[in-house]
Amino acid sequence: MAEVLVLKLAECVVSETVTRLADLLIQEAVSLSTVKDDVGRLKDELARMFSFLRDADTKQENDLVRTWIQQVTNLAHDIEDVIEIFISKVKSSNFITKPVLLHNLRNQITLIQTRVKDIFDAQKNYGIQPKSAEQARSFVADRKQDARRTDPDLDADEDEFVNLEKSTKELKAHLTREEDELSIVSVVGMGGLGKTTLAKRVYNQIDVKKRFDCCAWVFVSQQYQPRDILSDILLKVGWGKTIEETRKARETLRQLEERDMISHLNQVLKERRYLVVLDDIWDIGAWNSVRKAFPNGKKGSKVMFTTRNEGITELLDLHNVSTSPPFLDSEQSFELLRKKAFQKGKDGNYSCPPELDQLGRQMADECKGLPLALVVLGGLLKMKKSADEWSAVKKDLKSQLNKRGLKDRVDEILALSYYDLPYDLKPFFLYVGNFPEDREIPKRKLIRLWLAEGFMTMPTSGNQATPIEDVAEQFLEELIDRNIVQVAKRDHTGVGVKTCRVHDLMRDLAQSKAKEDNFCGVMQLQHQMNPVTASSSSSTTARRIAVYFGSHLDHKAVWVSQLHPHLRSLLCFDISALSLLPLNKEQFELLRVLELGFSRGKNSKCKMSKKIGDLIHLKYLGLRAAGISELPSTIDKLQNLLTLDVRDNDGVILPGELSKLRRLIHLLMPLNAKASHVRIDKLTSIETLKFVEAADLIGNDAKSTLVHVRNLGIQFKNSKEAELIINAPIVNSGRLRSLTMSMPQNDSFSSLQPLTDCTLLSKLDVTGKIPSGLQFLPPNLTKLVLERSELKQDPMKVLEKLQKLKFLRLGALSYKGDKLVCSAEGFPSLETLQLNGLFQVEEWRMERSAMKSLKRLDIEGIPQLRMLPEEILYVITLQELNVSMHQSFGDRLKGEDSYKFLLLFEVCSFNDVVVSVLGLLVLVTF
Repeated sequence: MAEVLVLKLAECVVSETVTRLADLLIQEAVSLSTVKDDVGRLKDELARMFSFLRDADTKQENDLVRTWIQQVTNLAHDIEDVIEIFISKVKSSNFITKPVLLHNLRNQITLIQTRVKDIFDAQKNYGIQPKSAEQARSFVADRKQDARRTDPDLDADEDEFVNLEKSTKELKAHLTREEDELSIVSVVGMGGLGKTTLAKRVYNQIDVKKRFDCCAWVFVSQQYQPRDILSDILLKVGWGKTIEETRKARETLRQLEERDMISHLNQVLKERRYLVVLDDIWDIGAWNSVRKAFPNGKKGSKVMFTTRNEGITELLDLHNVSTSPPFLDSEQSFELLRKKAFQKGKDGNYSCPPELDQLGRQMADECKGLPLALVVLGGLLKMKKSADEWSAVKKDLKSQLNKRGLKDRVDEILALSYYDLPYDLKPFFLYVGNFPEDREIPKRKLIRLWLAEGFMTMPTSGNQATPIEDVAEQFLEELIDRNIVQVAKRDHTGVGVKTCRVHDLMRDLAQSKAKEDNFCGVMQLQHQMNPVTASSSSSTTARRIAVYFGSHLDHKAVWVSQLHPHLRSLLCFDISALSLLPLNKEQFELLRVLELGFSRGKNSKCKMSKKIGDLIHLKYLGLRAAGISELPSTIDKLQNLLTLDVRDNDGVILPGELSKLRRLIHLLMPLNAKASHVRIDKLTSIETLKFVEAADLIGNDAKSTLVHVRNLGIQFKNSKEAELIINAPIVNSGRLRSLTMSMPQNDSFSSLQPLTDCTLLSKLDVTGKIPSGLQFLPPNLTKLVLERSELKQDPMKVLEKLQKLKFLRLGALSYKGDKLVCSAEGFPSLETLQLNGLFQVEEWRMERSAMKSLKRLDIEGIPQLRMLPEEILYVITLQELNVSMHQSFGDRLKGEDSYKFLLLFEVCSFNDVVVSVLGLLVLVTF
C-alpha cells in the first residue's frame, strides 16, 4: 500500500508541474521569451511521463520501478525550481546580469533533458507502458456517477450511538450527582473508542443541562494555549449573547493578560452551578494551567474531561470519577457499519443486500469493536457497489491486519480507507493534516489554500465552465462522505459546510503519510532551549511546512534555518508577532502560500516588511489580525496573488499599487480599511470583495467592470450611492451569492427592487432603513439578516413566503409596528429565528403549522411583548428557545397568563435558569 501512495503522489506532483509550466509560459512570456521552446519541451516530456506513471501502478512490487517513480517526482520538483528561480532573478536583473542568468538556465535545462532521457530509457527497461487519459480513472467523472449522500443533516451523528445506553446512564448519574465541592468526571479510553461521542450525547441532553446555570464545551488537544481555553469558556458562559456583544467581548479578551482572564472566569462561575467540558485533554499540565479559574461554584458544579490518558485522574487534587465507552460486540459492529455504508431506506432502516451481508460481518469483526474504525471502513465501503468490490476490500483488509496490537489494527484500517482514495483526492486530505489538532477549519479558507497550492485545474462541464471552487467543494464533500473528514458546522443553507475537522487519529495518519513522501511536514516550536521538537526535525525536508508556535519563543527564529531551501508553502498557527517571520531569508523565495494565523493576544501595530514584494510566486497571503497598519507598495510585485486576507487589521492602509494585482480573486478587508487609492476597477478577476466603500466602486466605474463578484460586502454613505450600485452589473450580473450592505442611520435605501432578479443570491444582510418594504427579496434566500430597517408593515407577510429561508434575524429597530403574524404553512424551511430589539411589538400571533421546521428561537429586547404564541407548543421540531426579556414579561408568565404555559414549563424560576420545556431547552434571563 505504501508503494501505491508513492505512485499516486508522483502523479499529482507531475500533473501539477505540467499545469504550472503551462501557466508560466503564458504569464511570464516576457521573462521566458528566449527559452520558451525549451520550457515547452520540458512540459511536453512531463506530460508524456505522466501517462507512463499510470502503468507503473501495476508494477509496484518491483523495487526498481519504485525508484523510477521517485526519480520522476524529484525531476518535476527540480524543473519547477529551475524555472521559478530564474523568473525571480531575471525580474531584478539588468542588461549585464541577464545574459548570465540565461546562460545558467540553458545549462540547467540541458542537464534536466539528460535526466529526462535517462528516465525514459529506464522506463523501457522496466516494461512500463503509457496509458491514455481515457484508460485512466477520472475522479471527477466517476464522482458524478457515484450516489451522493442525500441527507446532510448533522443530526446524522446519532447513527454512531450504538451500545451507549449503559455508558450514557452512568455518565449522566455522575454529572447530576450533587457533591458539595467541585468535582471532575473523566471519560477515558483509547483513540477512536467514542469518548467525545458519548460526552456530547450526555452534554446535550436537556435534563442534564437544566441542572446547571451555565455550560461550556471547549477543545484542548496537545497544542493547547491556556488563554484560548479561558477565552472560549468566557464567551460561552455569558460574555456576549448577541453577535455584536460577542464581537466586543472577543476584542476585550484580546487585551487581557492570562491572569486577568483567570480572575474574570473565576468571578463569573463563583455563584453559579456550572458544567465545563475540556475535550481531548492529554496531560495534567493543561488542567493545571487553568485550574485557578474554577471555583467550587454552587453545589453540584462539574468539570468533565475526555482523555486517552488514564494517568491524569490519579494526579487530580479534586474528587473525581471516570467512565469509559464500551467496545462493540459483533452484532453492534455490523449495525454501525451498515449505518455508514448504506443510505437510510424509506422504512428508516439501513438495509444491507444479502450478497454483501456475510462480507460486511466479516470485515466488521476485523475492527474489534472500535467505533472509529467501523465508521471509516463504512465510508470506504459506501463507494463500493458490488460483491466483487467488497471482496477486494476484504482481501486488502486481511493482508494489512498482520499486527497484533489493537492500536496497530486500527491504524491499518484507517490507512486502508486512505489508500482507497482516488489519486486526485489524496493531496486534499494530506493537506488537512497541517491544521492543529481539534481545530475547526473554515471551508472557504481551506479551498482557497488548496487552489493556491495548485492541487487542481479548471474543469469543464460541456461548454459551461464549472467554477473551480465549486469543484473543490465537491472534493471536500467526497472526503466527508467517506467519513475521513468530519463536518463541524453547516453553513446558512443547512446543506453546505461552514467548517470541518478531522479526528485526531485521521490527522495522525495524514501527517504520517505526508511526512513519508515529503509532501508536507509539521514543526512544533517550543521554548528557547528546544525550539523544534525532535519529531519534527526530519519533516523539514518537505516543501510545505506548518509551524505551531508556542509561548516564550526566541525571536531569532532559529527554526527558519531548518526549512527546505525551496519552500513552497508556510502555514503559521498562533504566531504572536510578525517579527518572528524574517521575510528576507532565501528559503521564502519560491513561496506560493503564506498563511499567518495570529494568536488571540494583543498584537501591536506594525508595518508589513517591503520584502513581501520579493515573494513573487505567492498565490495566497493570509494576514488576518496581524496588527498591520499599512501594506507596502512593493505588494504590486505579487502578480500571481489569488487571495489577500487582511481582515481584523483595524484602519489598515492599502496602497494604490494593489490595483496591479490583476489575478486577485479574493480581497478580504476590515470594515474601516483605507483603500481610497486602490483602483478596484482594475481587479477584474475579483469574486470576493469584503468590505469596500461604495465610493471606491463608483469611482472609475468599478461597479460595471467587476462582473464576476460572488460575495460582496459594501458600506454606503448615502442612498444615491446605493441606487447606483444596486442597479449596476456588479450586483445584477447574475453571479452574486452573498451580499452584505450597510447604510448610515441618517439615510435610507431608496429601492432594492433590482435584487429580485438575483436568483443565485442565498445570503443577504442589510443594515439601514428600507422605506419601500420587502417586496424586492429574491426567491432563493436561505439566510436573511435585517438591522435598523424601520419597517412599518409586518415583515412576516412577505418573509413567510420565502420557501428556502432557513435563517432569519430581525435585529434592532428592524420593525416599528406592534404586531407580528405568522400564517399557517408559512416559513416551511425556517430553522432559526432571532427576534431582537423590536421595541414596539406587543403581540405575536402564530397559526398552527407555521414554522414547521423551526429548531431554534431566540427572543431578546422586546419589552412590550405580552406573551409568546401558544402555537409554539405544536412546533415539534423546536429544540432550543432562548428568551432574554424585561422583568414584566416574567411577571406575566408567573401571573395572569401562566395557565397558557402550564403544560410547557416543568420548572419555572426566573433568575438565569435553564428550564425544561417538553423536551425543549429554554434559557430565560432577566
